[in-house]
Order: sequence, then structure tokens, then C-alpha cells
Amino acid sequence: MRKLIVKDSVIEGVQILAGESGAERYAGAELEKYLEKAGISCKGGFAVKVQIDPELTRDGYRICVCEQCGISICGGNGRGVIYGVYAFLEKYAGMRFFMPGLEKMGEGDIVVNEGFSFAPVFEMRQSDWRCGNSNVDWCVKNGINQRAIPKEMGGHIKYGGFVHTMESLVGVPQDKQPCLSDPAVLEKAKASVRRILENDPEVTIISVSQNDNFNYCKCEKCAAVDAEEGSHAGTLLRFVNAVAADIAEEYPHVVIDTLAYQYTRNVPSITKPLLNVCIRLCSIECCFSHPLNDRTCPENDKFFNDILDWNKICDRIYIWDYVTDFSYYIPTFPNFGVLRENMRFFAEHGVKGMYPEGNHNSPQSGEFGELRCWLLGKLMMDPYMSTTEYYSLMDEFLAAYYGEGWRYIRAYIDFTCGEAAGTHMKIWDNPFSIIPRDKYEAMEETIEMWWNKAEEMAGDRLAYVQRSRFQWRYIRLMLHPDAEEGRRLREDVEAAEVLWNEWRKLPETVDYSKSPDKWWE
Repeated sequence: MRKLIVKDSVIEGVQILAGESGAERYAGAELEKYLEKAGISCKGGFAVKVQIDPELTRDGYRICVCEQCGISICGGNGRGVIYGVYAFLEKYAGMRFFMPGLEKMGEGDIVVNEGFSFAPVFEMRQSDWRCGNSNVDWCVKNGINQRAIPKEMGGHIKYGGFVHTMESLVGVPQDKQPCLSDPAVLEKAKASVRRILENDPEVTIISVSQNDNFNYCKCEKCAAVDAEEGSHAGTLLRFVNAVAADIAEEYPHVVIDTLAYQYTRNVPSITKPLLNVCIRLCSIECCFSHPLNDRTCPENDKFFNDILDWNKICDRIYIWDYVTDFSYYIPTFPNFGVLRENMRFFAEHGVKGMYPEGNHNSPQSGEFGELRCWLLGKLMMDPYMSTTEYYSLMDEFLAAYYGEGWRYIRAYIDFTCGEAAGTHMKIWDNPFSIIPRDKYEAMEETIEMWWNKAEEMAGDRLAYVQRSRFQWRYIRLMLHPDAEEGRRLREDVEAAEVLWNEWRKLPETVDYSKSPDKWWE
């Protein structure tokens, strides 16, 4: 039986005193539920106060400990007080909330001798791994605040249209772009934004952003503005500023969000974003085997300059990052060596919102999506964690998710990340352009042994090991195409509801004698 020890005194039982709001009551109920699971009675005794303190930073929290007055867990808003409860359980009770249905209750006595406080660096934290973010409970436990979360669970930052919104705002289809110098188009956008705000007063951010294509307007007026600004972002930002100015006085709490994406990534030389405009800078062209702060990598050096330039003219930068291979969801995407460094880089360069886009449409991952999803949640809450802390969290997850043979899976992660470190890795690359086939061939027997041992030692985590082994089965089929094994892999992948890539299903008829990256041919 675990004991609760506060300031060296054993506490026989606690009384949780929650505030009256829905979020405070929810936070108190969650604390009671998990303390009871740990064997701590919550039927009366030592006071534990759970309440909102509006003087704290939004989403931040403070935990105070006093032997006489009790413990207080305060949050700057509803989310903050809930985050404070989960932080209390993680720090003092060793609990972990890895994945929906996979939580660790911790061991040993719950020792609370001193408090602490915390304020998230990023005001907006959005996960895009369906394995985690499709579950509201997981999002709340892991600090995600840009998913549909009920008010009583802390609520969320609400968008009125996310990105690529010219279609919905001005009626231009996704394969085209509007003329941003046309006054009629601007009036349509203003009216649409106002209509969104009138219909839903809870919206606090609206995206006015280019559709997802390169077909920007080349009319005389637009071309003149872009030439004057030295960037295609010139026409876009002038347009966005006009929309933002239209609502600024009546809706001072609302932010207009736009993209610095592909042809609009470069900073315009004249126009600056208004104070109620957010620039969402996208890293889509970058290399993800080198950290984004590695200026010896040509693509990353360009991005480094872009974030410096946008910081000179904008106080609210959000990031759209990319953290999987969208053409190949199943083969290994060895980016674990840069996730921590990249998140720290964003924090050090004034970023206020994060959206690491991953495998957003596959219910489960056939690679390491679940691990990546959880680690990114932790990094968005604490981008300044040390390398030791980062890999310690990785090991905790691996042990819980894969069972006793997790070290063999860690060995595979270390091998693939090590081999990828000297290459350039984009988000649509073929697996053998990331790690050459000869590197896999040289280690094939060892890697096969690692996965065999991980399965042998998995215990009740066997299904999880076997699903993550899809990535190695895929690579082996690239090394040694085999029709029978290819057919089995397809059956297993689709039975597990794992998707092959972001866009396309496999055709009904496939030549399984080919390498699996050729099955679409």
C-alpha cells in the first residue's frame, strides 16, 4: 500500500476541496480518482485545495505545500488547474498517461515536500497524431489545447476555420488562388470572418490563408505588390492586415492567422503584420535528419533565416512542423534525434504556438507514431527539457508500451537515427533514400534478432510489438521482395487499420512480387 508523505509526515487521508467551476470540479475528481487508485483515502483529512487563480499565467499552474494549511493546486484558468493536477500526479506519484488505455500508476510512497510552478512556453499546442489526439481525455492529460475539449475539461482554443481557407472565405476552389488585389474579394473575406464571429462568439482565432497550391495570382496589380515587397507574402499580408483591421476594434480578443508557406514563406520588405495577426511559419521544405538550427544544412539554413526575419516584424509566430513521412507511413522515419532540438529551437526563437503534423488519419501506427505522439506532447509543454530527460521519457514509454524486450526496440531506434543523421531527410522520401539499402543489409540479421527478442519478451504487449514491426517487415520486403510475405503484410496492416500513406489506398490488385514501395505501380 502506498503512503502519502507531506513534509516528512505520513498523511492518513485527504479531503479534496475543489472550486465551483466545472473545470475545478473535474480537476478535483481526477485527483481523487487517481489518489484512490494509489490507495490514498480521499474521504477526509489533510486539505488539498484545487482552484483557479486568475493571477497565474493562462494554462499555467502552481503547487504549494504547507504542513499546517495543506496542499493547494492552482491554475491560471480551467486548463491550468487540470494540468496542475496531472503534473502533481506525475511528479510526486510517478504516474504517466502514455496513450489512451495505457497509463502507469507509479510505485513507492508519494512524497510531497516542496511545491513548484510552471507556465507553458507555447500558448497553443496542437497534436496531429490520431492515435492520441482523437481521444479528448488523452489530450487534456498531455497539455493539448487545440482540440475540441469540453469546457468542464478546460476547454480549448477555438478556430473559426483552420488553414487553406480561401475556398471557404471567398469561394475560390482549393486548386486555385484568389486575386488578393481585388476589392470585391477582400469584402467577401471580411464578411465571411464577421459571419464566423457572429455565429460563434467562442472563436478566438480565424485563419485567412492561401489555398494549398502554387497558383498565386499573377495579375498586374498583384505582381506589382509582390515585386515591391520582394515576396509573394506581400499581397497576402496586405490582404490579411485589411481583414484584421476590420475586426480589431469590435473583436479585440480575436487573432487572424495566416500562413508563411511555400511561396509566401519569405518576409515582405515593407508590410508588417498588425498586432492582431499571427504568422504560421511552415517547415515543409526542411530536412528532418538535421536539426533546424544546423546551418550547414542548406534547407534548414533558409528556414533559420526565415524565422529570424519574421521575428523582426511579428510578435506572434506559430509553427506548422512536419514529423512523419507522408508518402510512407509504415517504414521507419528516424527523426527522434531532432525532435527535442527542434522544439527547443522554436521556443528560443519566440514561437508562441506549435502544430507538429503527423500521421493524422491512421487510427494506429505501424511505425513509432504512438511514441512520437507522446514525446511531442511532452516537448510542447516543456521544450527546454534536457537530452537526458528526453531519452528517459522515451525509455519509460518504450518499457510501458512494448514490455520487457523494449531495449531491443530502443536499439533499432538508435541504429536508424544514427544512420539517418548524416543524410538529408524530407517528408516524402523513399526509405532507401533516407537509409541506403546496404546499411540495412549489413545489419539485417541483427535487426531481425532485435525484433524477435522484443516479441519473445513482450508478454501482454505482443500485439503492440507486432504492429510496430510492420516497419521492419516493409523494409525487409524492399530488400527481398516476396509475394507470399507481401500478401501477409498487407493483410496484417489492413486488419490493424493502419494506413499506408496520407493520400492513397492500395489498389485491389497488387503485384506482391515487387518491393512494397512499388505496389502502386
